[in-house]
Amino acid sequence: MVKQNMFVTAVDNGPMAESLMESGQVTHKPEDAFTFQPAKNLDWMVCDIVDKPARVTDLMIRWLVNGWCRETVFNLKLPMKQRYTEVRSCLAMIETALEEAGFKYRMAAKHLYHDREEITCHIRIL
Repeated sequence: MVKQNMFVTAVDNGPMAESLMESGQVTHKPEDAFTFQPAKNLDWMVCDIVDKPARVTDLMIRWLVNGWCRETVFNLKLPMKQRYTEVRSCLAMIETALEEAGFKYRMAAKHLYHDREEITCHIRIL
């Protein structure tokens, strides 16, 4: 995102690369992403947390339903067993939550070739 001249708030308990911090485009929040709440609503949220798909799904639902972002790209890390069933369940939970909240949206999920251990999802609130 920095290479695309975007300003980024990075929420990560871990350290950031010095080159990113030196760009002046990254604000680092060394916090737990599951408890972080943005100070203002954002256009985009990108999430690549390594955790159970259901937990990441709950986080995405919270961000979208609360209006904290209008658009998100996130990854669901695939469990060892019943991958399709787990992903389908997570996507259905998101669909249900957005529909119950009265949102119109577009959602896509893709199993990208370069990383076979996760599904990349995109949701845009219309």
